[in-house]
Amino acid sequence: MKQWPLKWKIAIYAAILGVIATIAGAGTTWFLMRRSEIRTFDRRLTLDAQELFRDIENFGNGWASNERAIKEIFVPLALQNRFIEIRAANGELLYASPNLHGALLEDGIAEIHSRKIENHPIRVGTFYERGLTLFVGADLKETNQIGRDILFGMLGALPTVLLVVIIGGHWVAGRAVAPVDNIREAAERITAQNLDQRLPVPPTHDEIAGLIRVLNATFDRLQRSFEQSVRFSAEASHHLKTPLAVLRAGIEEMLIDSTTTAQQQDRLAALLHQLHQLTSISENLLLLARADAGRLQLSCEQFDLREVLDGVCDDARALAEPNGLTVQAALPNQLLFVGDRSSVALILQNLVENGIKYNESGGLICIDVQRKDGSVEVTVRNNGVPIPADRAQHIFDRFYRARPDARIPGSGLGLSIARELARAQGGELELKRSDMKWTEFSLRLPLRPNKN
Repeated sequence: MKQWPLKWKIAIYAAILGVIATIAGAGTTWFLMRRSEIRTFDRRLTLDAQELFRDIENFGNGWASNERAIKEIFVPLALQNRFIEIRAANGELLYASPNLHGALLEDGIAEIHSRKIENHPIRVGTFYERGLTLFVGADLKETNQIGRDILFGMLGALPTVLLVVIIGGHWVAGRAVAPVDNIREAAERITAQNLDQRLPVPPTHDEIAGLIRVLNATFDRLQRSFEQSVRFSAEASHHLKTPLAVLRAGIEEMLIDSTTTAQQQDRLAALLHQLHQLTSISENLLLLARADAGRLQLSCEQFDLREVLDGVCDDARALAEPNGLTVQAALPNQLLFVGDRSSVALILQNLVENGIKYNESGGLICIDVQRKDGSVEVTVRNNGVPIPADRAQHIFDRFYRARPDARIPGSGLGLSIARELARAQGGELELKRSDMKWTEFSLRLPLRPNKN
């Protein structure tokens, strides 16, 4: 149920609550009606008993002559179907109705109460008049049947109640959640390329309107922070280009200077290497800043992807050989592709270089290419040390390194850039697996760019 739409959740919860309320209401109503029926029944027993005492008093020579000779004729019509037992002051049984079949109503309980006679539920009352004790019992079968009919009638309404509450709850929930759907649809249109978009504020003063105002204020702050971050990265990278180029030219000039000693040349070579890394980071930051701002410019041309893969594989073998690594590739003879050639090459180069950097001597890097439903899938895997599970979800984050080993060069930007370039061409880059056998990355790109 966690995956269900909110409207259906509200409808189901409302239905459950409606059923519980109906059952509780039916139980309470049945109890109160049952109690009222019993009270009415008890009053009827009392009136019937009083009528019997009046008949005894008014028949023939009156009470004094009749109290020792109770006859069937004294029993009023209302008590004909009742259970009757009359006893004298000394407890002598003066009369018992034939339907008792020898059973006794006397059980020592004075107030009106319920009991069973021959497994039949009855209501028994004890009444006193001029030394006589009258026990009157009445069968509760009819009263119990009425109670059951009422209860079953109420419970029988449960399916109707359930259906009405579900349909009504879904309708009410739909109207209540409609503003939330509008918020979601509007929020989906807000991307890095149009951060100036805002959620429409409804002309109300309820909680939804208050939430939208808070969200719009949050988007304002995010837009300012994002624009400042992108501007800083772009400007910093741009302004670093010139001094870095000057430094590189100066170091290269000193390297070829005949007066530079061997020791100085070693130091200059190390500096030049670090300078190349700094230049690469600067260029990567500039590329990411353009991607964030939606100004990443990619060319679109048709080329043979096999040629790009051959070049990447040649470079990979050159890098892998000194480390005792083997590069294997299963490539098609020809694979025409429409997209940005340099971007695709950079993505593949990053994946292969990672496979080499984080592998061990004697390891293997495999590159496989498959064509699937108008797209191409390039799989790059290596059998090096697996990426820890708690770090795998962050490997595409900027400046994040899954294995922070100082001996392995890198800035933590390669996979971030690769994914940005893949998505810019309508594709996707993801980590498929990383276990003791393989660490496998999958790059999917459409063979032709989307017309949209």
